[in-house]
Amino acid sequence: MKKKLILIISALLLCAFSFGAFAGCDLVTPNNERDMAQVVAEVNVAENTEELEAAFRALGSDVALSDGVKGKLAELVTTDEIYKRDLVTYFLSYGGNYVNSGYSYGETFELLITALADRKIISQFASLYYLSAEAVEVDSDYVESFEMSASDAGYAQKQNSDGYAMSKEVTVAGYLAALEGKEGDAAAIAGYSYFLTKAEIAYAEYLVKSSINSAIDSNEQNYYLDAEEDGEASEDRATPTGMNTLADYYYPQGEDVSEVDYEVYTGLNSADGCGEYEALDGSTRSTRRAAYARFVTTLRSNNLIEEGEAIDDPVALSYYDTELKTQMEQLVITKFLSTVSLEMSDKIEENLLEDAYNELVASQQVSSATGFTTTMDSVSDTSFIVYSPKDKTYGFVYNILLPFSTNQELRLDELQAQYGTDTAEYYQARAALYKNIEATDQRASWFNGAEDHSFDASGNGSLNYYKTDANSDYLFFEDSLTKSESGIARYAGLYPYNGTVSYDEEKDTYTLKPEKLGIGAFIDEFEGYINFVAGSTVASGAETATDDYYAPTDLDALAAALKNNDYSFAIYYEGSVAGVKDVSAADYLVKNNVSYKALSAVNELMFAYSTDTAALNTYFGYSVETKEESSGYVPEFEYAAQKLIKEDGRGAYCVVATDYGWHIIYVTFTYGDGLVYEKGFEYDARNSEGTFSYYFYQSMKSSVTSSYTSEKQNELLTALEENCVTYYESRYSDLTSIGA
Repeated sequence: MKKKLILIISALLLCAFSFGAFAGCDLVTPNNERDMAQVVAEVNVAENTEELEAAFRALGSDVALSDGVKGKLAELVTTDEIYKRDLVTYFLSYGGNYVNSGYSYGETFELLITALADRKIISQFASLYYLSAEAVEVDSDYVESFEMSASDAGYAQKQNSDGYAMSKEVTVAGYLAALEGKEGDAAAIAGYSYFLTKAEIAYAEYLVKSSINSAIDSNEQNYYLDAEEDGEASEDRATPTGMNTLADYYYPQGEDVSEVDYEVYTGLNSADGCGEYEALDGSTRSTRRAAYARFVTTLRSNNLIEEGEAIDDPVALSYYDTELKTQMEQLVITKFLSTVSLEMSDKIEENLLEDAYNELVASQQVSSATGFTTTMDSVSDTSFIVYSPKDKTYGFVYNILLPFSTNQELRLDELQAQYGTDTAEYYQARAALYKNIEATDQRASWFNGAEDHSFDASGNGSLNYYKTDANSDYLFFEDSLTKSESGIARYAGLYPYNGTVSYDEEKDTYTLKPEKLGIGAFIDEFEGYINFVAGSTVASGAETATDDYYAPTDLDALAAALKNNDYSFAIYYEGSVAGVKDVSAADYLVKNNVSYKALSAVNELMFAYSTDTAALNTYFGYSVETKEESSGYVPEFEYAAQKLIKEDGRGAYCVVATDYGWHIIYVTFTYGDGLVYEKGFEYDARNSEGTFSYYFYQSMKSSVTSSYTSEKQNELLTALEENCVTYYESRYSDLTSIGA
């Protein structure tokens, strides 16, 4: 779990460009070029030294405006100008959200120009703050969001803190040297770059290039490529939560962190030379050139290309620098909010966290056992059960359901009509149906559904995935496997489609032939994949059924068992994953532990095979209470799940037959008899990812960071904005009077 930092919305012109918003909007036309070039606001936080010092105090930081910074304010801070064009662009990108929320057009423009000014205030103040501190220090979550080593991201861990310090030196003299000889956007880029690492600069460059490509893509698709005909896609199967979620600061990396393996494709160059950019289906160099020409025309018609500029290279355009400046400004703002967050984090003392944990224990100790399974269903990375009712056992189970075929269901209906559903004769006759149940891979729609999530992994030597004679080489969610260190939570991701896959490039469709597995073959696949993910032979078991499981002859024994609610006769196989029970509850989700590996393997197999879709994307599966009360589950499933939880515990599994087919039940987690985490919250383990203490600490931070940073930001703006911002209201009154 990574905490998401608060972001101030970035004013990206490309949102408007990609759909030709400027060209079709009455707010901006070639006839009012001079009007759009008017300065509507100016921002300079260095206008009043006393207010600036008051802003430092309002922040509540140990950092104060230094004498070295104070003596150079006029050189360090240049007045930022906000143009009417900026305001209109901001409205085109984000104004609709405000209008749809009930604000008038005039109120919306007032809010937006204030937001633009606030951005300038925060970025200017951040520069002075970092120069005064002579360091750039951020919260650990910010650095982790790059999903690369701290040193590659340009940071080093601080001692006795949860923060990191930027490795680059920060001085007034160095900053002024970076600005020397530069003006306009070039000076702004140099100034922002001074407070950014190589990785952050590369990320900003990628964002601009990616946005330009997206705008050209839109033109090319809308004007020059044939629209795709809507076809009937197979019903989409649920995909795991968090699939293909890249790092917050992901960018295609070259040989060095400062290099971006991604370029703008204009058709004047080759798509093959644009790194990880992927051309649209049907794109040709001629359609791309036409789309790029339309993009340039939009820029020119809105005065965003200077007279005489060469247009062959989009990165050389002045527009590119304008957008790069905007992205870098955003990064500096985001970093500064992370710095503010670190101030809060470092002030969360050990005693405060332990008190919060103890309060949670106390509140759950007095909670009634009634409805405890409902409480269990709310468990997540940020919601915890730390105390469970005494003298009772509860647990979670994953359920892989292998169903009857249509013909088998028809036969089952006939048996129920003939014998009823609770007689020994019915169970005797039903048993024969299970022998012919066949498991098949259910992920066809991940190929031919609304979105193709598959990829051929055979050419990727870095991927060590599960392989049998029947398995294909097609895996899913390539970004999660190859571009993200985090992957997908509680999902191994290395189990290929089980069957043959043929791709028709012309029709862009797949022909799939799933392998059919009887229950014995499926158990082998189940245990084989767990062992593969765990890296050793840990999953094993044995049949518990008698020779006549599929044709029981002792009706009296069946009748007696049913009378005593004993459904042990329905259990076909039992096993367990060695070592899972030995892992403490606190370390259960640590990725290197067998408990997590087995959990993630079974979860993936559930997505691959189970027709019980209600169990997909649950945190630990179904909640079960092990006492003689109806749970709402079918009786054989309830009996088997309760038996596993109570007698065998975490890591145990079994195969049981019900009216729905075969169920493979796996115990993911258990609660019982008081404290869940023996040592409680451990302050020293707060940064050990996967531990209970890590999740609890992150949750505590998340619950207060948002309000803390928002409060400090508002205090900072209150201290500064009255006298450091000059609004020229008459120059944009035509906008604020719309609808009046």
